[in-house]
Amino acid sequence: MDQTYMASLCHQGLLGGGLFLDDERVTYRTGKLSVSPEIRNLQLPFCRIKGVEKSRALFLPTVTLHMKDGRAWKFLVFGRGRFLANLKAAMDAYASGE
Repeated sequence: MDQTYMASLCHQGLLGGGLFLDDERVTYRTGKLSVSPEIRNLQLPFCRIKGVEKSRALFLPTVTLHMKDGRAWKFLVFGRGRFLANLKAAMDAYASGE
């Protein structure tokens, strides 16, 4: 499953980029050179995601990914419902070993 979503990371303001969903992880990528390399290509493996939460930034619908290391990453995702459905399906398939 390879899916792409237009998204913005809520990190010191909104940082435009894209979310890429594959069989093992969610990856956020941006072309902004003014942010750290970790943020430019942020990989969030399913095995490290503790929880997923629908949330809001002001009046905009967002998704927050809570990691096992205590960090939380908030994204404004265009097509949030479709992203959440595909993320759940991918995480369930990963957990079952499919």
